[in-house]
Amino acid sequence: MLHCAIVTEVLIMKRLSAVISEREYVRIEKLVRAGTAKSVAEFVRQAVRKYADELGSSRLVSFRDVSAAQARREIIDYLKTHPGIVWPDDMAEELGIDYRLVLQVVQQLTGEEKVEVVDQKAEVITK
Repeated sequence: MLHCAIVTEVLIMKRLSAVISEREYVRIEKLVRAGTAKSVAEFVRQAVRKYADELGSSRLVSFRDVSAAQARREIIDYLKTHPGIVWPDDMAEELGIDYRLVLQVVQQLTGEEKVEVVDQKAEVITK
C-alpha cells in the first residue's frame, strides 16, 4: 500500500525574540518536562497563540480625536437613537470617543437636565 501526504497549506514562519527572567525560564522548563509541550519553543508558541486568541476575542477599540463640541453633538445624536438606559462605556466604544470625554459630556448633560442618571441595578427597558 502506498501512503502519501498532500500539502494543502504552506505556513510561513517568523522568528520572535523575547528576554525573560531566569526564574520564568526555569518554570517553563519544568512545565515542558511535565509534558505540557514538546519543547520550550513549542511551549512559547502555544502561549503566544493562546494569548493572541484571548485578545482576539475581546474587541480592540480605537478612539478618534474629536473636540468636546463634536463629542457632545455625537452623544446627543446617539442618545436620540438609543432610547432607554445607555451606558457611557458602550457609547464610547460605539462612537469611538475616549471614555473620559464621553463621561464629561454626560455629566454636563446631566447638569443641564437633558439626561438623567438611573440606579445601576435598573433593568434596561427597550421600546
